[in-house]
Amino acid sequence: MPLFYSLKGFDIVEGHPAELVKLLREGKIDAGIVSSVEYFFNPELYYVLPNVSISSRGKVCSVLLLSKKPIEEVRKVRITSRSLTSRYLLFYILKEVYRIEFNEVSEGEDALLSIGDDALRLKDSYPFVYDLGEEWFRKTGLPFVFALFLVRKDIDRVEASRLHKALLDSLKNFFSDVNLGRLGKLKNCNVEYLSTCIDYSLTDEHLRSLKKFFTFMEKETGKPAPGTISLFPLL
Repeated sequence: MPLFYSLKGFDIVEGHPAELVKLLREGKIDAGIVSSVEYFFNPELYYVLPNVSISSRGKVCSVLLLSKKPIEEVRKVRITSRSLTSRYLLFYILKEVYRIEFNEVSEGEDALLSIGDDALRLKDSYPFVYDLGEEWFRKTGLPFVFALFLVRKDIDRVEASRLHKALLDSLKNFFSDVNLGRLGKLKNCNVEYLSTCIDYSLTDEHLRSLKKFFTFMEKETGKPAPGTISLFPLL
């Protein structure tokens, strides 16, 4: 991932996204790039690192509704358990954009929500493919924020500020090496996908999008949306 391309001086913990969220929530790691809905559910635990996210402005390419029929005819949907954010984004698109009443099923589906490498691998096997980032952008005109870089509120401010600078430097180094053709350790990565489908910024526009999404989630879950999105006070 470009955010970690040249990151040094920090202990990096690898694991399944759900495992990393659990470690972050329990205070066993200090920071992490995790599903944006984690902030919705536990805003009291975290600050959001400014200027950093995993977002899309239009197509995200790897969060797809793979369908056997046009989306207007979809009634049964199988949903991956790997991403809670993508799950609620799909709910928004089906309910708010297409006004579809649907059932979630484990087999016999009309359509499948797939993410990541699975989505990229399977997309050519389905006659109808809907990119959820593109659907959100078409409806709202806003980028969609899939993941935030969250830091725990008890983190050392100096370390968090150092981490923030290192992440931005890593992004800069990644795109510099791509532009100069210095593939190096990127040879086994999908550079085009990482460069063109993913937006790594977090602007006021992204924050407006998050608030819109969190308002929908409040309606879906009954949990009040965070009153504010607390950005980390950098030194």
